[in-house]
Amino acid sequence: MSFVIFLAKVYIVILLLRSVCSKQELIFNPLGKILAKVTNPVLSAKNANRFIFLWIFGLVIVTSLLSAISTNMNEFISKFILTFSDYIYFFMVLYVVFMIIGSLGNRPIGGGITSLCFRLGLPWVKLTRMFIPISSGKIVIPAIITVYLLSSFLLLLVNTLFSLFLYKTIGNTLSVYGSILASEAYALFDLLFYMSVIIAVRALISWVSPDPRNMLVQFIYVITEPVLEPLRKLIPPVGFIDFSALIAVLGFYFASIILKGLVSPFM
Repeated sequence: MSFVIFLAKVYIVILLLRSVCSKQELIFNPLGKILAKVTNPVLSAKNANRFIFLWIFGLVIVTSLLSAISTNMNEFISKFILTFSDYIYFFMVLYVVFMIIGSLGNRPIGGGITSLCFRLGLPWVKLTRMFIPISSGKIVIPAIITVYLLSSFLLLLVNTLFSLFLYKTIGNTLSVYGSILASEAYALFDLLFYMSVIIAVRALISWVSPDPRNMLVQFIYVITEPVLEPLRKLIPPVGFIDFSALIAVLGFYFASIILKGLVSPFM
């Protein structure tokens, strides 16, 4: 069953990429042709995009139900929740990847993988800008946080509703809700550690004059610049030494340890 879910996730990625392709790209663009060939058998030629998200929703529900098959109702519900929650995490990670890849090209045209990812991540960028009016070059981290928070809220809602259905009492439900909330906070604080690692990598590669056209270098700069730029204004570089990176690394690292320690007893 794990392999079936893996195939469903692969096809979901294909359907999402197809959903942002224009008709011309599906006919003339090499990547668009591949996406059209793989998805046309299950989509109607007319108004195909209307059915894409129905197919995605159907794949999630059907595979979640199949993975939950059991003679015991409580076990069935628990397995269904587990698989459905895994899909929520999958979509969260997927859209984070879309936004990061899309930010490397920052072009809505062209039909390549970068431009398709840009289009897929754009709704989250626009949503974030409604609350945080910042420039396009600094929107990636806030948009990623938006995706994470909304995904976490949906995950908490799903688990709370199913827990209430299973346990029938609000006491157990609140206990489960609190544990899930602590786990989500722990995972969010874990990202602070990874951020400190990425900033440290940027500081190291800055000594070797990296190629700015390299996609990995672009990724590191896109992720770290919104953090380091405000710090540089507060703590200007001294000669060739930029203390903002060191302060950011230490700040994120110790913040991760302290905050994770505060929520771990509630998990």
